[in-house]
Amino acid sequence: MSQFTNYLKTRVRELTTTIDAQKTELAAYEQLLGIELAKESKPAEKSPSESAPQAKVIFTPTAPTVALANVSYTGNKTTLMADIVRSFGKAGASPKDVDRILTEKKIERSQNLVYNTLSYLVGQKKLQRKDGRYFSVGTTPAPAKASKSAAPAKRRISPEGIKRIREAVKKRWAAKRAAERASA
Repeated sequence: MSQFTNYLKTRVRELTTTIDAQKTELAAYEQLLGIELAKESKPAEKSPSESAPQAKVIFTPTAPTVALANVSYTGNKTTLMADIVRSFGKAGASPKDVDRILTEKKIERSQNLVYNTLSYLVGQKKLQRKDGRYFSVGTTPAPAKASKSAAPAKRRISPEGIKRIREAVKKRWAAKRAAERASA
């Protein structure tokens, strides 16, 4: 199989996963809409305790929806991207997820801003990267490693070593002076 064929297969899998996630999200929103419409059409005389119990609907929006709702833009794009990744929680955020949210918020950016900023935040140890996804690093610093000694001992040159260095320097300067006299 060619490399292009492998790429196409991978891309089809990614798109299928994305479409499935969007279908699930759409179904959940439709359920919520149905519940809200049902609440509006009920008579106002009955209190919630008097009405018949309804089936409990568990709705979990996908990560991009959660991230978009929990993040506000204050003018600093670096902070915004860190907040976006943090809002994805344990699932982590891909650069495409971050880019999608920036597009939804209508924030202008250069072509490589997302990748450059995420790399910068990894370098600052504010984010971690694993398998193409970025995860927020906890606010508590990692415990310091215990060392056996406070500092390594400094190396000392023996008196014989110092004497050899002095002699070598004298020879070098003598050779340089001799070369200057010969050229003059």
